[in-house]
Amino acid sequence: MATSTLRASYTFSAPVLQRFNAVVPHGERSRVMEELMKQALAAREAELERLADAFMTDPAFAECRDDEMLWEATSADGLDSPA
Repeated sequence: MATSTLRASYTFSAPVLQRFNAVVPHGERSRVMEELMKQALAAREAELERLADAFMTDPAFAECRDDEMLWEATSADGLDSPA
């Protein structure tokens, strides 16, 4: 699968961007920003996974999980299809 790229525009405070541009060479900036984005995504995804795991295992949410199972049972009942 071919990798595609996109050009994006983000706003940074002037001092931070000036320091970044002074320290990170021109040919490396996009790669460095991509790595930072990957790290931020991994951290946020890990937090979402932790919350989902807590929901699925915490006894305090047992009633919610039971209700969810009841709704899942109706997902194939055909009521959402036009007659």
